[in-house]
Amino acid sequence: MSHIITIVNRKGGVGKSTIALNLSAALSKMHSVFIVDADPQGTISRWAAARTRQQSIKIKDHINVTPKPWMPEEILKLTQQPKYDFTIIDCGPANEKVVKSALVVSKIALIPISPSPLDIDSAKSTIELIQQGSSRGAIKTKTYLLISKKIVGTNLASDARNAIQILNLPILKTEISQRIALCESTITGQTVLEYAPDSLAAQEFISLAKEVIKCLKQN
Repeated sequence: MSHIITIVNRKGGVGKSTIALNLSAALSKMHSVFIVDADPQGTISRWAAARTRQQSIKIKDHINVTPKPWMPEEILKLTQQPKYDFTIIDCGPANEKVVKSALVVSKIALIPISPSPLDIDSAKSTIELIQQGSSRGAIKTKTYLLISKKIVGTNLASDARNAIQILNLPILKTEISQRIALCESTITGQTVLEYAPDSLAAQEFISLAKEVIKCLKQN
């Protein structure tokens, strides 16, 4: 059975695609991984297409990616296709039907939140959507908050961690920072674990993968 994990936040710009790609890369070191691009913008599928065209890249992470964004009916069939150890769904910010479908099939949902009061407030609508589905028994996923786009050397992340306590959801210990290696890896068509395997950015995603696996074992 594939462990299905959805990366979701109805707000854009919080790092969902970056997290989906690099979490998948970290998991792929020991497991088979499939990424479902469920964002109509097609960020991940376009990244994968560009990656295959760059012959100079020595691909070290074995990640399978949908060639185009999936529709809700395709996502709902994921439970019938337990081919991979992990399936990561990257949800776009606006398509509610896609988000609901992803949450229905997922065991875990990660909500990235950047250290901004506006982003923390916008996460409430995502949480409300999950709670509505849970109350009807349609969504049974366990939801975790993930601090994303942390600015290194500031207190914003710790302030955000304190602020999001009011959301009454577990907060992952791992925090994903804004780092140069992370930005450069995307430009080159690589994951950060390929581009800079010894970097702090890569270490953060290895830590995230370990924590996600631990969460799955607890549920």
